[in-house]
Amino acid sequence: MSEQPGDAPSEPQQPDAGAVPPASDGPAQPRPPASADGLTPPVHPGQPYPGQPFPSRPTSDQPWVAPPAPWSGQQGPPPPRHPQGYAPQSPPPGHPPQPYAPQPYAPQPYAPQGHPPPGFPPQGFPPGYGPVAPWGPPPRPPAMPQEPVRYPQLLRGPRHRWWKPLLTMLLAGAIFLGLSVLSVVPPLVVGLATGRSDLGGYVFGTLTDVDDLGVVGFIALNLSLVILIPTVMFSIWAVHGVRPRFSTSVTGGIRWGWMRRCLLVVVPVWVVYVGITLLVDQPSGPRPAHWGALLVVVLIMTPFQAAGEEYFFRGWILQVLGSWFRRPVVGLVVTTVISSIAFSAAHGSPDVWVVGSIACLAVAGCLATWRTGGLEAAIAMHAVNNILAFVTVILFGGWKDAFIGSDTTGTFLQFALSVVVHGVALVLIWREAGRTGLQALTRPAAPAPAPLPPAPAPAWQPAPAGPPPS
Repeated sequence: MSEQPGDAPSEPQQPDAGAVPPASDGPAQPRPPASADGLTPPVHPGQPYPGQPFPSRPTSDQPWVAPPAPWSGQQGPPPPRHPQGYAPQSPPPGHPPQPYAPQPYAPQPYAPQGHPPPGFPPQGFPPGYGPVAPWGPPPRPPAMPQEPVRYPQLLRGPRHRWWKPLLTMLLAGAIFLGLSVLSVVPPLVVGLATGRSDLGGYVFGTLTDVDDLGVVGFIALNLSLVILIPTVMFSIWAVHGVRPRFSTSVTGGIRWGWMRRCLLVVVPVWVVYVGITLLVDQPSGPRPAHWGALLVVVLIMTPFQAAGEEYFFRGWILQVLGSWFRRPVVGLVVTTVISSIAFSAAHGSPDVWVVGSIACLAVAGCLATWRTGGLEAAIAMHAVNNILAFVTVILFGGWKDAFIGSDTTGTFLQFALSVVVHGVALVLIWREAGRTGLQALTRPAAPAPAPLPPAPAPAWQPAPAGPPPS
C-alpha cells in the first residue's frame, strides 16, 4: 500500500525470527539450528581462502558442525599453538590449495637522498652539510700567558693590550676613592657616641694629626692602607680578566707554608736590627696614652696594613706596569725603580738618607717577589719591620716620632744598616726558595682542543630531484 500525503510515516517492519528468508538464485542452504539465545553459533576464527565459503558454515552437501569445545585438559594433549593465535585453515575437501598470487610492487624511481649508492662507503658530508658547530660566540682567548712566566709578566696574556694598564690606573683610583670612606667610619662613630659638638672638626683632626695620633686615628690610618688590597685585586680583574688570587702569587693565593718559612728567616734578622738601632739611637719620651690598646691594634691590623702597601707598591706596579715590557729583565728593572720612588715619596720625607732607607725595603721586596713568584716574602719583611718598630716606640717611648713626615731626617749609619739588613734578609730568602724548590713560574692550563677540520668533499653525488628519467 502506497503512502499518501499527509499520512504518518509507517514504522519499519521487523523480520520474524522464525521466518525463512526468501530463496536466492543459488541452491538452498539449510539454516543452522538456533542457540538458546536465538542467535547462530559463533563462527570459528580463521581466514578462508579467496572465493571459498567460511569453513564453519554448512554448504549444500556438508551439514553444519558445531565448533570444537575448548580443551579441558582431559582430552589428550592440547592442540599446537600458533604465533598468530589461530590455526591455519585448510581448503575444503576436493579443492586444491590456492597460493596467494605475488603482489607486484612498482620500483622506486628516486634514489634515497643523503646516502651513498650500494657498494660505496659513506665519505664526508653531502654538499651543504658539515659537522655541527657549537652554538654561540667563539670562546675568548685566555687572560693569562700560555707559557710559564714570572710574576711581573703575569698579565701579558693573549688578551693584553697596550691601553689596559692606563685603564687599570683610572679604575684603581676610582676604587680607592670609593673605599676611602671606610677610614672615616671609626672617628665618625666615636664622635657620634661621645657627643662631640664639632663633629666635622673632630673627624678631620683625627685623620690628619699624625704627631698626636690616638687609637681611633691609628685604626683609621691602617684602614686607609688595608683598602689597597681590594683596590689592586678588583682593578686588575676588571680590566685584564685575571682572577684576584693571582695578584698574590703565581699559584693563585697565599702560600702559607712559604709564608711561615719567610717569617722564620726574617724575624731573627729584624730582632738584631732593632736591637742595634736601640743601642745607636735610644728613643725618648713617655709611653703614649692607651698604649695597651695601641699594642692590640698593632698586633691585629699592622700585618694587613703592611700587606696593603705590598699589594700596591710591589704587586700592582710590578704586574700592571711590567706588562708593558716584552723583555722580563727590562720590566723588572723599570718597575723596581718606579716602586722605590713611589714608595719613598708616599712617606713624605725629602731627606736623602730616609729616602734611601725606605728604598732598601722597596728594592728587597721587588727582588724577592720576582724570585719567589709571590708577595709572601715582601709582606713578611714589611710586617715584621713595622710591628717591631711600633712595639719598640710604644714600650720604650718615641711614639710621636714613629711616623715619617716632611721634617723627618736620617743619618748615613741608618742607611748603611738598612742596606745590610735588607740584603741579608734577601739572600736568606733567595737561598730558602732554592732549597725548597719553590714554584716561581706560572703553570698554564691545558690548551683548548683544536677545531675540527673541514669535511672532505663526498666521492658520490646524490640523485637530482625531479621526475625519474623515462
